[in-house]
Amino acid sequence: MRYFLIAGEKSGDQHAAGLMIRIREQDAQADFRFIGGDAMSEASGNEPLLHIDRLGFMGFTQLLGQAGRILKLFKVCHQGILEFKPDLIIPVDFGGFNLRLIRWAGIRGFRSVYYITPKIWAWMPSRGKKIARYCEKALCILPFEPDFLSRYGADSHYTGNPVVEYTEPVVKQDPGQVRKRLGLPQKEIIALLPGSRNQEIRMLLPIMAGVIPHFPAFQFVIAACDPFPDSYYQNLLPGMPATLVRGKTLELLRASRSALVTSGTATLEAALTGTPQVVCYRTSGISYLVARLLIRVKHISLVNLVLGRTCVDELIQGRLKVSTLQMSLERITAEGPRRQEILEGYREMKIRLTDRKSAEEAARIIVAAAIRT
Repeated sequence: MRYFLIAGEKSGDQHAAGLMIRIREQDAQADFRFIGGDAMSEASGNEPLLHIDRLGFMGFTQLLGQAGRILKLFKVCHQGILEFKPDLIIPVDFGGFNLRLIRWAGIRGFRSVYYITPKIWAWMPSRGKKIARYCEKALCILPFEPDFLSRYGADSHYTGNPVVEYTEPVVKQDPGQVRKRLGLPQKEIIALLPGSRNQEIRMLLPIMAGVIPHFPAFQFVIAACDPFPDSYYQNLLPGMPATLVRGKTLELLRASRSALVTSGTATLEAALTGTPQVVCYRTSGISYLVARLLIRVKHISLVNLVLGRTCVDELIQGRLKVSTLQMSLERITAEGPRRQEILEGYREMKIRLTDRKSAEEAARIIVAAAIRT
C-alpha cells in the first residue's frame, strides 16, 4: 500500500519514523512518500520531498513572516500527493498545516488517518469538526483526547504515547554510567533543553544560561541539535561555561540532576527519564497576546496537562527571568519535599499514559484502514 506522511517538526519526525517501521512490519510492500527529516529517511530508505530543516515555525508573528515557505510546502505536498496517489495520507501532529492539507485532500477524494492529533483542546476546539469530516480515524497520544474529539464525531483512539516506549531503555541505565558514556566529568549535571527551532533557542537559551553562575557545584550541558553548529550556541552564551551534547537528549536527561526544558515533547521525556524540571516558554509579545486570547487550558506542559494539576513549574513569558528560574531550579535540584513531589507526580503520570506501544497500535489501525481501499 502507498502511504504519504507529513511531519513538520523534530518530534514528529521521530514519531513518524517509528510508525513507518511498524507499518512495514505489518505491510511488507509499504511504499512511503513524506515530508519529514533524517529519522524518517532512515526508517524508510527514501529522501523527503522537503526536509523539515527548511521549516521550523514558532508563534503567530513568525508564521506571518514565513508565508513563502508555507506556500511552498503546500505546493510540494499537493504535487506529491497527486503524483503518488496514496492509499492513505497520514498527517503527524503539525496541526496548523496538516488540518488545511487534509481538507484539500479530502475534497479530492484522498483518505486520511491522523496520527498524533493536534492540540485542539487547547485552542480553537471547533477544528475537531474538520478532523471528524476529513479523517477516517484520529489516533491520539494523550489519554484525555479521544473523549474530547468524540464530541465532534471523530472516530478517535488512544494508542498510548510513543515517548513512553522510546524512553524505556534509557530509564533502565545508571545515571553515572550514562554520564561516563557521554564523555562528561563525574560531576552532577543540570541540563538545558532550549528547543529545536531557531526562534525558541534564541529566546530561551540566554535566559536559561543566566542561572549558570548561581550553581557552581554543577556542570551545565546543553542538548544541541542540527542544523545549528556549535558556534551558534556559543554565540548565545558568551563567557558561560557549558558543554554541548548532540543526538543524546534522553541520555543527557537520565544523567542529569535537574533540567530547564522548553515546553513540548521534551517535558514528557524529562518526566519519563525521572529528571525534575522547570518548563520554560517565551515568544514574541504579539504572539503571546494572541495566544492568551485563544488558548483555553491552564497549563502548557504535557506533564501538568496529563495530571490535570500543577506538578512542574511553568515559567511563561514575563515570569521567565533569571531570578525566577534560579529559585525554581534550586527547589527541584536540592533533596527535599518539592523534588519528591515532582517525582511522585511523574510516577502517577506514567500510570495514566499506560504501557501501550503507540506506533505498533497505530500501525495496526492504519494498515487495516489502507487495506479497505
